[in-house]
Amino acid sequence: MILKKGNKGSNVKLLQEFLKIKADGDFGKGTEKAVKQWQKSNGLKADGIVGRETIKKMGLTLVEDEVVEFDEKYKGVTIQGSVFPDEPVKDNVKISLSKEIENEYFPALDQALEDQPKGFKLLCTIMAHKEGYKKGTRSYRTNNPGNIGNTDSGRNRSNSTLTDGVLLQKNYILSIINGTHKAYPMGKEKVIKPYFSKEIARNSKTYGMSPFLPGYKFVFTGKLEQFVKIYSTGARGGNSYLSMIISYFKKNGIDIGPESTIQDVIQMS
Repeated sequence: MILKKGNKGSNVKLLQEFLKIKADGDFGKGTEKAVKQWQKSNGLKADGIVGRETIKKMGLTLVEDEVVEFDEKYKGVTIQGSVFPDEPVKDNVKISLSKEIENEYFPALDQALEDQPKGFKLLCTIMAHKEGYKKGTRSYRTNNPGNIGNTDSGRNRSNSTLTDGVLLQKNYILSIINGTHKAYPMGKEKVIKPYFSKEIARNSKTYGMSPFLPGYKFVFTGKLEQFVKIYSTGARGGNSYLSMIISYFKKNGIDIGPESTIQDVIQMS
């Protein structure tokens, strides 16, 4: 067995962990460079290929990678409308907020949105929760609780303070309802192309869904079911994000549904 540029999987991740570099399981240029440097330092041919001699010298025990077959039902499919058909929308999802949201996010939220209705604060909070705001996550490191501008490809948008990060959430939502955000063309047709998510493919057990995500075609009017499809890549392959929003609002005494508009939701008290 050999490992080289272009390989992916658990063996590559094991190699990267040994080299103490970013362990994303993808053998790219950075991994190849690190291998060459290690080989050169250890008296081996610095070709960037992890063959028998390199594996032996590193002391690695490689295993056959698990082969994962993904459901291709929605590969290349564009759904007419904004409803994902294969999963019910729930209003009783159990939600446990992280201690970081309880102890750090809430004070920043109260400061940044002190003049805003309860619904606005609830929506921002559940966005932060769904984006995994807690220590060790990208949203936490970048003071960007909504992961706004943080992409699957690795691009990050950092804020100086957490309060700034909450204000980014606020302005993002306001730009949607004001019709100034180009990704949300209020009153116009929105087309989301079918997509294969490498992030979901790499972490299929965590996401619990196929990386083959359907596309959608609808006239954007601000409905929550439309909003989440645009905002979150993973939301295109299920209804968990939508169910979480509806359940959190219900838990806090406000009844909303998939067709409730973001314009109305943020005004609720």
